[in-house]
Amino acid sequence: MSPLLPVPLPLAPLAWLTGLRRVPDNSVVTVHRFGRFVRALGPGWRWTLPGLDQLGQPVCLIGHHLEIPGESGTQAELYYQILDPAQAGEALDRVDALVTDQARDALASLPAANDDAPTLAETLKAELNRRLGRMGLRVIRCALHPA
Repeated sequence: MSPLLPVPLPLAPLAWLTGLRRVPDNSVVTVHRFGRFVRALGPGWRWTLPGLDQLGQPVCLIGHHLEIPGESGTQAELYYQILDPAQAGEALDRVDALVTDQARDALASLPAANDDAPTLAETLKAELNRRLGRMGLRVIRCALHPA
């Protein structure tokens, strides 16, 4: 048995107390200090100020899927990803609600549904990317389904 093997065990609580935190791969975590958003932590081992920084829940950067019912009976199915967590900032803690609100507004502004659903889906995708692009988000797939 190696004499260095027992050394990391006593150091683990010390690392925790010093603010060393691990953010899972393909995820981001928001950091709040005194209740205000400070920054977003990317994947890997990160150091935070113990006692001052509070971490939010990890948010996956890819693979978000939402189904949004429209007012006219049309349902939108969206897949989106977070491209730039720093741009999204404080919105990361409620990113699904933000995309849902933007999609409902965009659905309401679409022309009346006709037989050309793929074109309407592309129009919705382009409009959502225009609205969400400045927040570091991108819709990668969009489909409209009649109710």
